[in-house]
Amino acid sequence: MSTVAVPPRRIWLLALGFGLWCSALVAIYALHAIGCVFAWPTELLRWTLALVLLAHLAAIAWPWYSFAKTPADPAQGETGSFLQWTVVWTLATAFVALVLTLGPTLLVSTCV
Repeated sequence: MSTVAVPPRRIWLLALGFGLWCSALVAIYALHAIGCVFAWPTELLRWTLALVLLAHLAAIAWPWYSFAKTPADPAQGETGSFLQWTVVWTLATAFVALVLTLGPTLLVSTCV
């Protein structure tokens, strides 16, 4: 059986989850700093941080769900199957990392 090569453009999917995690880290810390410098009300700052966190969680969950429910292309053989599995678990790991690293920032006191 002949297999089709996996397109190189699919490799970027491996970086998608942690790229979004990095984006969330930068956005949350930047908004926190801006909110503290401009003396935003505490509730407004918390809601803004929560919305940014939820938006990034959704941005990771959508491709995770999409890749988890669709099977790998059988024409790509074991390489395509491995890439599919790796992308799904990388996205899942990024989702958990986002919750564990940035979720607690909503619980601590703001602008000390």
